[in-house]
Amino acid sequence: MQLPESFIKQMQIRLGDQLPEFLAALDSPAPISLHYNPLKISKPEISDGVKWYSNGVYLKERPVFTLDPLFHAGQYYVQEASSMFLAEAVRQTVDLSTPLRVLDLAAAPGGKSTLLASLTHPESFVLCNEVIKSRYRILDYNLSKWGMPNTHISNHDSKDFKSLEGFFDLILLDAPCSGEGLFRKDPGAVDHWDNEHVKFCSLRQRRILDNTVNLLRPGGTLIYSTCTYNSPENENNAQWLQETFPLEKIQLDISPDWDIEQRAIGYQFYPHKVKGEGFYLASFKKTSGREGKIKTGNAAKKFDLSAREKTIVAPWIKNPENLIFLQNKSGQIRALLKSHLDIHLQVAKSLSRYEPGTFIGTLKRDNFIPSPQLALSLLVSDEISQISLTLEQSLRYLKKEDPVLENIPEGWAMVTYEGLALGWLKGLKNRVNNYYPKEWRIRMKID
Repeated sequence: MQLPESFIKQMQIRLGDQLPEFLAALDSPAPISLHYNPLKISKPEISDGVKWYSNGVYLKERPVFTLDPLFHAGQYYVQEASSMFLAEAVRQTVDLSTPLRVLDLAAAPGGKSTLLASLTHPESFVLCNEVIKSRYRILDYNLSKWGMPNTHISNHDSKDFKSLEGFFDLILLDAPCSGEGLFRKDPGAVDHWDNEHVKFCSLRQRRILDNTVNLLRPGGTLIYSTCTYNSPENENNAQWLQETFPLEKIQLDISPDWDIEQRAIGYQFYPHKVKGEGFYLASFKKTSGREGKIKTGNAAKKFDLSAREKTIVAPWIKNPENLIFLQNKSGQIRALLKSHLDIHLQVAKSLSRYEPGTFIGTLKRDNFIPSPQLALSLLVSDEISQISLTLEQSLRYLKKEDPVLENIPEGWAMVTYEGLALGWLKGLKNRVNNYYPKEWRIRMKID
């Protein structure tokens, strides 16, 4: 790998006589790691686990994830191991036994959002935001696979959140950065790197942070992270945060054998020390400020389905009594935890491009058409008819081919592989229709 000379000089100053080890690490294969969905696997078999996250695991070699139906079912998320340190930072800085209002401000593609949803109390309100529309749809897809009903998504710039002052208990800003820590995984990132780009990224990060701190309630936690090494984007911005806002740094209890370097503020990961990529994280507690109040009221009746509509939808849903159903003019229905309704109303008033809860399907007259998201969701009823497919059949299904079945189901059935749902099919006399979304289908050859 041909690295910019100015980058090497920067790392020489930072690492000293460790530079040769660092450069050798960048020339070695990147570790392959993933974290499991705790609600889609009971006890993962982990022989080579990620030290700072119990559901994280390293693989000996990179499989073709596209050809694993369990990947499409949301059993795991392929994520770089260093960034899983977020889990330990959250564990040490917030009370995970109580519902929280959580914001992942730059969330795509969704690795850290899935971690936050997995870690926090199941009734936490986890809002996952992405400003870039194309990346927002990727985020939506990955959260749909994860299937947890406490996640919500939005497509906004950080400045659009200003009316939610003092609203969130925990905010993660995994900031857009110069990507130095990804040089080994993405050699193309090297071509975009120079000192001017580092300065640009640092200033952009400060703009986003300036919009972010006011959204945190007093006593709330801000976690700032990047996938880079340099001081302007990391420690300098952390120092600026502490000097500019009512924030105090949080010291984490880190095991020495993790080989994570502690900086003046925050923690730095290097690929020659840890089994992972470059990563930086700093945690802060907000010491003062305005606390946003949630307006409460008996709004449930205004938004819920009619008794007749509920009768149609209820057989598809596990514990429908715990949910509110929001229906738009096209008949599309989103399911929302009842405990989230008041929070949802306040967020919906502030953000125009916001999608709450889980899209479960569409009502057309007296017929319910289930959504692909419902099949993947933990909300789907255990009583739904299921069709278990082999590996070959599952891959054909994921390519959006109609599977060949010995027994044709009557009407709707949920397609599963090794006990996890993939989507829907519908039996029609002598054939079945595949309802897997066209935009999600496997495009590569499987023969």
